[in-house]
Formats: sequence, C-alpha cells, structure tokens
Amino acid sequence: MLNSILVAVDGSEHANKALDLAADLARRYDAELAVLSVYRHHSPLESSLSLVKAREATPTPDAVLSQLAREIVDAAVRRAEGFGARVGKGLVKRGPPARTIIEVGKELGADAIVLGSRGLGDLEGHLLGSVSHKVASLADCTCITVR
Repeated sequence: MLNSILVAVDGSEHANKALDLAADLARRYDAELAVLSVYRHHSPLESSLSLVKAREATPTPDAVLSQLAREIVDAAVRRAEGFGARVGKGLVKRGPPARTIIEVGKELGADAIVLGSRGLGDLEGHLLGSVSHKVASLADCTCITVR
C-alpha cells in the first residue's frame, strides 16, 4: 500500500510529530522514507552583499539557511532511523514550501506526504493559508497532516 513516504520537516514541534508518524508508517509498511526541508529566503540585501568587500569571506543568508535546513534534515534522518525506518534520501530545497514539497513528492513517486499542521512559518500561514492546507489541496497522493 505504501512504498514511498515523503515527510517535510522544519524543526518545529508539529514537524517532529509528523516525522515520528512517518517513520512509524515507513517501518510498518517497509516503505522508503524521504526527509525534506524547504527553506525560503527573500532579502533585497542578498544581491547587494557582493558589493561589500569583507576582510574574510562571510556566508550569504542563503548559505546560512541552507546549512540550518541540512542540520534539521540530518537530525530528522537519525531520528527516523532510530525508529527503524529505512531512509532513502535526506533533501534540502530552496523555494516556496508547498509547491516544492508537492514537486519533490512527484519526483520521488511518493505514495504519501506527511507534514505538521503548523510549522515555523505561522505568520505567513495566517495570511496566505498554511503549507499543510495547500499541500493537501494540491498533491496527487495521500496527505497526512499531524497536529
């Protein structure tokens, strides 16, 4: 029934609960689990940083966010493996969260996408609609939203 599960994580409490459920499902169904963190960066300063010459190379905001997302994914992979899940991929992507989650789910051929009902981007969720709602509305596969 479930051969491939994608779980989206951002380090929030709801994402950790989603990870635990996804890992449990992957273990029970012997499904391959993919762990994804999507980060988004908007900064008018990012393009102007190249105009400032620093004494030492300083990481860009994008590089910092990417590294943080990688740390979240790596920790999530370890946690899922601790539950006995077979983790196939740990992915970090930049882009609009809902669209990126759906695209990655399609690329992987995921039978299910699991994500928390609320993540770290709550303000945007209140203004534009939550990521979990968008994913559930637009994805072609089963979506499980965890509270």
